[in-house]
Amino acid sequence: MTPQFFVTTTALLVLAVIALSYWQDSRVRRAAPPAGRFVPTREGRIHLITREARETDPKAQKLPIVLLHGSFANGLDMDLDLGPALAADRKVIIPDRPGHGFSDRPEDGFRMDVQVAALREAVRTTGAERYVVMGQSYGAATSLVWAMAYPEDVAGIVLVAPVSHPWPYGVRWYVRVANNPRYGWLFRRTFIALYARYGLRRGVARALRGCRAAPTYFERTRTALGFRAGEFLYNAQDICRLYEQLVPLAARYSQLNVPAEVVAGTHDLTVLLPIHGRKLAEDLPKGNLDAVEGGGHALHHSHPERCLDAVARVDARLEIEARSPLESAFKAITAVFPQRIAPKQNAEQDPT
Repeated sequence: MTPQFFVTTTALLVLAVIALSYWQDSRVRRAAPPAGRFVPTREGRIHLITREARETDPKAQKLPIVLLHGSFANGLDMDLDLGPALAADRKVIIPDRPGHGFSDRPEDGFRMDVQVAALREAVRTTGAERYVVMGQSYGAATSLVWAMAYPEDVAGIVLVAPVSHPWPYGVRWYVRVANNPRYGWLFRRTFIALYARYGLRRGVARALRGCRAAPTYFERTRTALGFRAGEFLYNAQDICRLYEQLVPLAARYSQLNVPAEVVAGTHDLTVLLPIHGRKLAEDLPKGNLDAVEGGGHALHHSHPERCLDAVARVDARLEIEARSPLESAFKAITAVFPQRIAPKQNAEQDPT
């Protein structure tokens, strides 16, 4: 085998994989229609999934909630286990973050304030002007930016496996390589394309082992969308440019005066509890931590009930804050006295 033959064969194989990558990206996008609708904003179109409250009495409905997905995912990831349950008594709004799923990527789209501006504009088209925001992982960091940038909109926040503070370790090697301006394009069109084709499904199954959603997760959330060459770059940009944004952000957490629930796993190897979740709960004036023993990073799938409980706690805290001082005092006084219990009927007495 001559060197020329080897070089020619290698070049042909690389070209074949690149062609496969382009075909695969096109096929993945056409595999199923978008689950929601498109909303035009100043930063491009945002794909928005909306679930209306099943509770029809407006007085019984709670504040709307916005769900923000993490990296290498889209809005369907947050809808899978949480959306239907939350829609029992409130409107649920689930966007694809800019550049992910079916949403456009604006210039400087890696900046969380740019993402939040587009998302807020899209959410307002649903009629929601005040709401709770829940975010998972990178989506939790975006939730924090949202709450600080628009305090008049955000009533409370729920932060699941949040990345919130500068960390002493770097990012994963494939994220760094994918973001490289010199050879990142080739890496995304070859290595990532092959992984998406032959390894992604097994990787998802391993990551979600034991979760109720695991058997159907890949198809129902259209995971392959996040491994298209362009979207993989956007994910890499988000992650590589996150540290520099968290440095000034973390210094301002003490100014965030809204009810905040942090749900984090003790065995999360992606976002470590002592560095992020525990420190965040301490820094937030109204922060509360629910540390899930044995929980990993995908708590919204492995322990969705803990996430729903966190939302319920935010609702309860908002209800208490909304009471007048006189009403709070009355409830405190009446709680001291035992409730009047109706006398039991005699078993021999005719109940009619």
